[in-house]
Amino acid sequence: MQRFQFRLDRVLEWYCKKRRMEENRLADCLGLVRTAERKIARLQAERAAVERELQERSSIPAADFLNLGRYRLRADKEAIEAAEERRQRLLSAAEQRARVQRARQRVKLLEKMRDRRLEEHAAAAGRELENVATEGYLARWSQSRRAN
Repeated sequence: MQRFQFRLDRVLEWYCKKRRMEENRLADCLGLVRTAERKIARLQAERAAVERELQERSSIPAADFLNLGRYRLRADKEAIEAAEERRQRLLSAAEQRARVQRARQRVKLLEKMRDRRLEEHAAAAGRELENVATEGYLARWSQSRRAN
C-alpha cells in the first residue's frame, strides 16, 4: 500500500499561511481600536482635569473664562474626531474579522477533506491487508488439503 499523501497539501499550507496573515491584520486593527480608545480616554481625563482645576478656584478671571470656552470647543471637536476614528477602526476590525472567519472556514474545509481522504486511505489499507491475509490463509488451506 502506498503512503498517504493529500493532493491538496500545498493548497492547505497556502490557506494556513493566508489565515495567519489575516489574523495578524486583525490583531493590528484591534491595536488601532485600542489606540483610539486610549486617545478618547486621555481627552476625557484632560477635560475633567481642566474643569476640576477651574472649579477649585475661588475666582475666575474673564480671560480664563474665555480660554475655557475655546478649550471646550476644541476638546469637543477632538472628541468628535476621536470618536469617528474609533468608529472607523471598529468598522475595519469587523471587516477584517469577517476575512479571518472566511480564511478559517477554508482551512477547516480542506482539513476535513484531508481527514476524510486519510480515513478512506486507512480503510483501503485495511481491506488490502485483509485480502492479503485471506489469500495467504486460503493458499495454506489449499496446500494442506492437497497434502492430505
